[in-house]
Amino acid sequence: MLSRQDQDALFCNAFLRGVDREKALSIFSEHHCSILCYSEGEIIHSPSIHEKKLGIILDGKASVTTKDPSKKALLRFLEEGDLFGVANLFTDEPFVSVIRAEKKCRVFCMSDAAIRALLESDTAFLYRYLAFLSGRVCYLNKKIGYLTAGSAERRLALYLCSFESTQFSLDTSLSSLSELLDVGRASLYRAFDCLCADGWIRKEGRQVTIPDIQALRSAYQ
Repeated sequence: MLSRQDQDALFCNAFLRGVDREKALSIFSEHHCSILCYSEGEIIHSPSIHEKKLGIILDGKASVTTKDPSKKALLRFLEEGDLFGVANLFTDEPFVSVIRAEKKCRVFCMSDAAIRALLESDTAFLYRYLAFLSGRVCYLNKKIGYLTAGSAERRLALYLCSFESTQFSLDTSLSSLSELLDVGRASLYRAFDCLCADGWIRKEGRQVTIPDIQALRSAYQ
């Protein structure tokens, strides 16, 4: 049984916003959707888990890494409100990443049967689902862009431009960012110094300001 607080968090999520709450709660109950808790370091989802599910992080933080244990690359972090598992619900392909709790996490898990029922009963939800998948494709294309960009400086510049904002706070440590961009920490520090020295960015702690994001993007594309 979902608490009122958890219900409010779910139905404020962009993925479920606008869905008929009573109908959705009935579907969740019928198809055995539930909240699962994970301790720090525990695997939330991986290629070895064959159950198809869509997860919404209610609280906590999780990391998404590649499945190859010999060269584990950080792909991104998941925090409150973030989703995983959307792309694998309607395919026989195994889950391609490893999701691990970085700190204690609570995750609302929806079965593929529940998602099918929502898609069939709510056209607006169907369009949001398709929009989410389209957004993920765009995100992955951007990520491929800065991972194959060449120099650490260019990778960093394209990564910073992906925030689509002129002022923001980095949501990860520099150590994690070096993994994300697949560059050494020393190279990442030099890349930040270079972008700052050339006036492309200003950085104070984790706070980054980009005076002219279009010029930065044009310079490093």
